[in-house]
Amino acid sequence: MPMVMMKGIMGVTLLLCSIQDVIQKKICLWMIAIGGVLTGICILHYKTISLKDSLGGILVGVGVVLISKATGGKIGMGDGLLLCLTGMGLGLWGNIELFAYALFAAAVVSIVLLILHLVDRKKSIPFVPFLLLSYMFITMAST
Repeated sequence: MPMVMMKGIMGVTLLLCSIQDVIQKKICLWMIAIGGVLTGICILHYKTISLKDSLGGILVGVGVVLISKATGGKIGMGDGLLLCLTGMGLGLWGNIELFAYALFAAAVVSIVLLILHLVDRKKSIPFVPFLLLSYMFITMAST
């Protein structure tokens, strides 16, 4: 039950942030903060994942945040912060898997949009929906 609750919190956070990313092309930090606090409480209270694994997962998001800073925001800071959140609950390898699937899905969609001439190379697409899609795939595949 604790793992289901934690996965639900992360899923709802990703869903709300996805909607906001698509509509406004930005993510409110308070949504990520609330999701992070609730996920952290689940981890501490129910000990669903080791602290070492959780910290490793957070490092994936920290890496994306640093890349965002280095590229002047070409990669969204919110994407990195959401990966910090998911890293808390999924751990290092689970978060790397999530990120890899999301990157792959975003690449496929981008290629299709380019081939169909619906966008040009300079058009940015929201990344959080791909994180949500990947999270749903990983969650369903693990049950």
